This record gives sequence, structure tokens and C-alpha cells, in this order.
Amino acid sequence: MKQYRIFIFLFVYTLFLPSSFAEDVTQWRVPTENEAPLSSTAINAITFSPDGTRLAVASVNGIAVYDTYTGEALALLPSSMSHVTALALSPDSRIVASATENATIHLWNAHTSQHITDFTNPTDPVVALAFSPDGNTLAGGSLKEIRLWDLTLGQITHAAVLQGHRDMVTTLAFSPDSKTLASASFYGTILLWDLNTSQLRHRLFASTDSILALTFSSDNQTLASGGYWNSDAESTIQVWNTQTGQLLTTFENHTTPVFALTFALDVYGVNGSTLVSAGWDNAIRMWDLHTGQLQAIFADSAVPVIALAFLPDPNGSDEKILASASLDGTIQLKPLTASLAPTPNQQQNAPVVLRGDVNNDGVVNILDITFIASRFGQESPDLNSDGIVNVLDVVLVARHIGE
Repeated sequence: MKQYRIFIFLFVYTLFLPSSFAEDVTQWRVPTENEAPLSSTAINAITFSPDGTRLAVASVNGIAVYDTYTGEALALLPSSMSHVTALALSPDSRIVASATENATIHLWNAHTSQHITDFTNPTDPVVALAFSPDGNTLAGGSLKEIRLWDLTLGQITHAAVLQGHRDMVTTLAFSPDSKTLASASFYGTILLWDLNTSQLRHRLFASTDSILALTFSSDNQTLASGGYWNSDAESTIQVWNTQTGQLLTTFENHTTPVFALTFALDVYGVNGSTLVSAGWDNAIRMWDLHTGQLQAIFADSAVPVIALAFLPDPNGSDEKILASASLDGTIQLKPLTASLAPTPNQQQNAPVVLRGDVNNDGVVNILDITFIASRFGQESPDLNSDGIVNVLDVVLVARHIGE
């Protein structure tokens, strides 16, 4: 029994050691007025700029724009969190667009915090916003329709109405060349729109009940979607050919909702071949699109991850940095090139796993301790039999070690 307890203590201790993923991780938190960290319910909307260097957050303080590298507040916009339904940052990070529950869209100068203009969606509140990569168009999704506004004439002008969804539009994504718009709604429907003609190009039927995340590859040829699961399929990520509408790949490792997706740039030496996903299970996963293999897992977030972005190394190296934003306002920056370099004993297609993940489920948690306990003939790692497994069990082990 003593041998078992010592082993459990050592195992729990290793869970708190930094893994190979987290050695160079930078972390900061979105503050409240008294500089205390936000609670898990204090953020209403959060989004990175296209280049990842800026972060917009709608919180109890209104809307704030931060420097992703440092956490420095660059702009504070007077807007009530309870009214914000969507946020977007322009490609040059100069404009913040926010939508409110009264169907109004507000534009703000992200450098000066000055209000630019307001305009109203004539039908329903907008719950999804996106700027085109060329900065010429703002798209807003509401009930059953998407409206496009032209930003090129120095004032907001209505451009087009795209109709085809039968329910609320949940998310929007422009292709990098600004020629295609992907929109998603409840019931797993994804529509691809030709923005030159405002015509529907493809209708994609995902195997999930609601799509919450869309992202295009850098060559405009691939679209990834993720969202809620349904009773018939646990897979929550699917990859599509944007030219043909063909389903290319389905990733089956996620069994909880996916909130964020992004394509990696040159992390493994092949541009755009890596897809990064995150969601309700608190973990970030990296996938090889060519082989379908899970390449790496980060499980160092305590709450769901709701936004992802890649940004360049501020020191000018070729290293890529993965930025993630969690539901409680925690922002993490992970350098990837060095931390994901294969070790001499690592197989080419083997995923990089977390230290302490002994049951190989992609997350380090109490199930790993239970797994170890079962191998030593114990039904539970609850050593003091108080009904929960916590630090008191570790203290009990420490006392036995001292005997």
C-alpha cells in the first residue's frame, strides 16, 4: 500500500510540472476595473485580429482592444457587455465592429477609441460579423440571411443580401482572396457564396447539429468546420474542398463542441497543412490534413478555449506563435517551432502527447490518476475516503512519505 501511495504522489506531482509544450508559454489575463481576473461569465464576445496581434473583448467594462503580445490595453470603447452580440476587427486592426441586440452595428476607431458611425440591420439582430481580408466588405449574419456592407466609399453602403439559411446564422468566414464567403447556421448547414455574383455556390451538410467555427486555408481551396455533436456522430470537425463542395476529411477525436479553428502556417514545414482546433474540453489539438493524424495536444487550459490565432515572433525569427483565448479571459502564447520539433525517438506521424496523460485520452485529469490506481489494485484514488480526490489526498501521501 505504501508503494502505491508514493507512486500516486509522484504521479500527481508530475501533473504540475511544465510539459514540453508549456516551457516557453506566455500568459496574461483580461482585467476588470479592479484588475481582478474575469469570471467565466464575464466575457460576452472575444476575437483576434486576422494577423493575431490584436484582441477585442466585450466584457463587463465594455469593449477593449489589447496587444496580444503584452496584454496592454490599446483602446477602451463605451459599450455594455449585455448588449454586444458579435465582434470583428478589420484586417489592419484599425476598426472594431460590434453588433448589439437592438440590431445596430457600431464602428469604432481602434487606435483612438473614437466612434465612427452606426447603422442598423433592417430585420433582426446581427449575431455574426466578419471583415473581408481586403477590408472592403463587412458581413453580418442574422436570422435566415446575411447582409453585406461596402466600406470602400468612405461611408457605409448596403451591398447585397444573401438568403438561403432556414435558421439563425451562427458564424461567418471570408476566404483569403475575399472572393468567397462561408456561412453556417443551426442544423449543420454551411453555405458557400460567390461574392462576385452574390450567388450560392455550394450547400454543405455537416454531421453536427450546429456549426460554431469556420476557417479557410491560405490557398482558398479548403474550408474547415466545427461545432456541436449530434446523437449519430461524435465527429465535430470536417474539412471541405471549396471548389467542389466535397467532404475531404472528418476528425473524430473531439467529442465535445468545437469553438475555434485556424490553419497553421509552416509549423511542420508545409504551408497550410496543419489545422488547429479547440473547444469545450479545454484542449487544443493540431491535425495533419494530408494524413489525418493527430499531431499534438495542448491541455493546459483550465476552461474552454474559444478563440485561436497565429502571430509572428516579435523577435523576427521564423518561429510561429499560437495564441489562444479562454472563456475566463486567459490569453496564452505558445511558441511552436521548437516545442513541436520531433524528438529523435518520435515516429514521424505519432502525436506529441502530454506528460501525465497515461490513458492517452488527450487530457491530463483525474481519469489518469484513476487509471494508475487501477493498475495497483485500487478502485479509487480517493486515499482519505472523503468522497473527492483533491489536494488532501496528496497531503496524506506526503505524510506517509515522511514516516
